[in-house]
Amino acid sequence: MSLVGGATGQTTLPAQSRPISELPDSVRTALEQTEDSSFSFSQPGFYAVLEYLKAADRPPGSVQPSVEIADWTALLERPADFRGLPVTIEGIVGRNTAWRFEQQEQRHLGRVWQLELWQAGQPIAATVILTQDASDIPIGSTIRVTGYFVMIRQYYSQTRQVRQAALLVAQGPTMISRAVARPATRPMSDWILGLVITGTAALLVVWLLLRRSVGHGSSPRSSLRASKPAPTSLADDLAAWAAKQPEAPSGEDDRHHEADRS
Repeated sequence: MSLVGGATGQTTLPAQSRPISELPDSVRTALEQTEDSSFSFSQPGFYAVLEYLKAADRPPGSVQPSVEIADWTALLERPADFRGLPVTIEGIVGRNTAWRFEQQEQRHLGRVWQLELWQAGQPIAATVILTQDASDIPIGSTIRVTGYFVMIRQYYSQTRQVRQAALLVAQGPTMISRAVARPATRPMSDWILGLVITGTAALLVVWLLLRRSVGHGSSPRSSLRASKPAPTSLADDLAAWAAKQPEAPSGEDDRHHEADRS
């Protein structure tokens, strides 16, 4: 599957053109109590959306068209305009964690998967809670997902800085594009071996030319003697040096997005 670039499409949604939500009235009422910029998304609106999707037989966007978000700034600046609507985003997976609810009131919600997404040029991250098994989604892959937007949350990064993330609840991604591994760098010993072979061939040619020139000289071949021992072989020197060189690294990019589990 080919890698898909940044999402394109509608990024603004005027309040006067806001479509009727496909969520039930009870869920929309719970969402109205949502507090943005909170460090916890343990709020009535989040639980209501999650419980609805756990029992739903259709994914978000089945009734009303989803809003495709290319610039995540729109969610950050006007979260109330998108709350409860199905939105579609694309991002790179920086973290994939599964967990269960510990509180007695939410234990019936079972297990969920939390993906932390990032995208180059976006001012915030995206936290996506999935109700379906996402254990096979690899870190570094690009996914496309449609889910209900709940809120803008805050969290502490690994460097203890306050960051923002858009919180979506979905059943599962609609596209997964695995990262293509870059080919490993050719080991240095390969081209050193080429030099050794070339040098050996050159020495052989010189030796043959010397033999031919000696054969046409006045002195008998049997009377020729070396005045001093032959120097160390250049081919042997190169081969020994190449054997001591470490192989070049593969060049694999270990880039990861930093996000803390809520």
